[in-house]
Amino acid sequence: MSRASKEYGFTIVELMVTLAVAAILASVALPSFQNISRSNAVRATTNELISTINTARQQSLSLRSEVQVVPAGGGWGAGWRINFTDAGAGDSAAFTVRNGVVVDKTGGGDLVFRERGGLGSGAGSVFTVSHTESASICRAFSVNFFGKVTLEECP
Repeated sequence: MSRASKEYGFTIVELMVTLAVAAILASVALPSFQNISRSNAVRATTNELISTINTARQQSLSLRSEVQVVPAGGGWGAGWRINFTDAGAGDSAAFTVRNGVVVDKTGGGDLVFRERGGLGSGAGSVFTVSHTESASICRAFSVNFFGKVTLEECP
């Protein structure tokens, strides 16, 4: 009596079923990954802008000179710059907005921090950071007269 040899591997049908299941899972998961990516871009841009504002405030106190946070080029959506009015205080720095992220500002003028850390102009400004692909992905914050940043609900 001869024993049948055992075959190892898988059939083409098993391969096709596995690929079909993988494709279905990928099609369900892909939109979720896109929203995570968009949310991370909005969060990173918001954190960078808040960090810039806090840095400008600290530098105005440390250097005892005026420091500005102003929109770059075509408005806040194109990015922003930090400017030192005292030539010896430091170099200006420019920041760009991540792809697909929109930054809007209402109220106040440019953020101008005076020598004591308070805002000379720009108090009451409300920044809204959102994504062009999803209006539900949004973060907002305000800047008061003292330069304190407070997170708020999106409009």
